[in-house]
Order: sequence, then structure tokens, then C-alpha cells
Amino acid sequence: MRSAGAAVCLFLGFGLGLGLGLGACGGARREQIARETQVFDCRGRRASYVAAHHMAGEIGVQIECANAGPRIMRWRTDKAGTRLEDARSLTPGEFDKVWKEIDGTGWTYLRDCSNGTGGKLDPIYQFDIKDDQNQAAFQCQSQSMPYPYNAIVDPLDLAAQAGRRQLGDDEPAEMKARERKDKQR
Repeated sequence: MRSAGAAVCLFLGFGLGLGLGLGACGGARREQIARETQVFDCRGRRASYVAAHHMAGEIGVQIECANAGPRIMRWRTDKAGTRLEDARSLTPGEFDKVWKEIDGTGWTYLRDCSNGTGGKLDPIYQFDIKDDQNQAAFQCQSQSMPYPYNAIVDPLDLAAQAGRRQLGDDEPAEMKARERKDKQR
């Protein structure tokens, strides 16, 4: 969504010659205009992971661009089944930056990991990645993701958390009850 100020600066930019008109706008305004006018080719790209049996229940992050433009979604389902989720738009540049990091993993060649460190109680990370030419789904069970799987989880997590608070309360209800009981003693 463009602000009225950005529309005026954009109008000035095209009406008075791009250099002269944009010179009348502030630096931050020029950057906003540049972000909003970026050309974007979605190519059906989508990348997600879902961590089941995580200490928080189930968590997941997904970037995609086919449904509502470039955006990122994150969700969390606690052990009681309560689901919290949010989504926000990404600029084409933000989306491409995250995608470039994920694409650098060689995701089309990744399979289920067999790192030998995953215990029965460790979270199971399920990945689903696709573009207009390839699609891959694989999983990895581990407390922390080994390379190159971490190069998918980390950029998704960073992009999902950028400028945002944690999704939901990170302390389970039973821990809060135990703390209240300890304080009453």
C-alpha cells in the first residue's frame, strides 16, 4: 500500500524527470519508492518448514508469492491445540534475499537427513520447497539443524522475526503455575 506522500513523489518523479522529481523527496522516501516499484517475478516460489514435536508444540514458517504477492507467514500450535499465526508482506527485494539464501543450499538435491544425532524426542523438521521448475519435500530430525538444512531454517526465522515480537507466550502454562506456587511459599 502506497502512502499519499509516496504517490506525490512518484508523480513528481515521472512528471518532472526522474532525477529532478525524486530529488525533491527525502532519502527515506526515495528508498520507499524504489522498494515499491521493484519488478518482481514470482516464478511460483514457496519455501516452508514445520517443526513437529518441538518444545513449543508445532512451529512453522513459509514464504510464498503466488497467492497474495511476496509474503511471509509464521504459526505456532501449542500442545493444547491452540494455533497462533500471523503474516506480513515482503518487498520483492526482501523475498529475493531470503530465496537466494535458501536456493544456495541446493535444495533440489536435498533428501531426508541422516545425521545420526536425532533422538526420538527431538523435533522433526519437514521442508517443502518449490519454484516453477522443481519441487522438493524432505525432513530432518534433530535438536538443531545440521548444514545445509540450517541454511533454510535460519533465513526463514530471521525474516519471520524481523521487527516483530515473539508469536504467543513462550512459557508453558504449567511452568507459570509452578512459578506462582513457588512465589506463594
